[in-house]
Amino acid sequence: MDISQFSLSRVNLSQQIADHLEEVILSSPTSKVAEKLPGEMKLAKQYNVSRPVIREALKLLQERGLITLKNGSGAYITRPENDTVMNAVNRIMQVDRIKSDDLTQMREILELSSVDRAVKCITDEQLKEMDEILSKFEDKSLPLKERVKLDEQFHIAIAQATGNELLSMFVGVLTSLLRDYMGKGILIEGGIEDAIKRHREIYQALLNRDAKAVHQAMVEHLKVSSLNVQFFDRQGATAKKQTP
Repeated sequence: MDISQFSLSRVNLSQQIADHLEEVILSSPTSKVAEKLPGEMKLAKQYNVSRPVIREALKLLQERGLITLKNGSGAYITRPENDTVMNAVNRIMQVDRIKSDDLTQMREILELSSVDRAVKCITDEQLKEMDEILSKFEDKSLPLKERVKLDEQFHIAIAQATGNELLSMFVGVLTSLLRDYMGKGILIEGGIEDAIKRHREIYQALLNRDAKAVHQAMVEHLKVSSLNVQFFDRQGATAKKQTP
């Protein structure tokens, strides 16, 4: 890791070092996942700063999902997980007061794009994986958390079938942000049965490689899901009004 040509101003040292290390990690052709970074002492000497400054810089990189810090071992390059992106998007939504409706609209854009592309290139192996997910999903005794997790997995599997890794990542992030939303649709009366039915319709259309049918099945699924959530929220609002 060559950092010999880098110079620091004496303000926000840890931030500057974190930014530079990030640049080195992302731009270096030799950087790879699981590679160990130089130790704190060596980095401190190279940057001509104290070890606490380096320690803070490494913590910033860990927050960005670029490294993992292992006690007694050091810092290792890692691939940012979806949760890292999800947390960043969630913070942006809160700071900018972005409405939840914008999130559901974005979900519709991504989900429809996913099925429209997946139906053209989905493999038998990927269809088998979806079928296995739905077989578990159809167990009506599942706790809510497990059911929502399987719901996420099904939609991510569709995105993965497109072969577009970025689309798959964004669908994963969106479904993670919508866990509570997805749970509401299941909690209303008949919600589980409806979810099972509509997921199977999407799967069957993919199995038949029917582009028109799978697009319509996804449109209907997202539409009814939204209506179910609205109904759940109205029930909650009514219950609050009736509480003495």
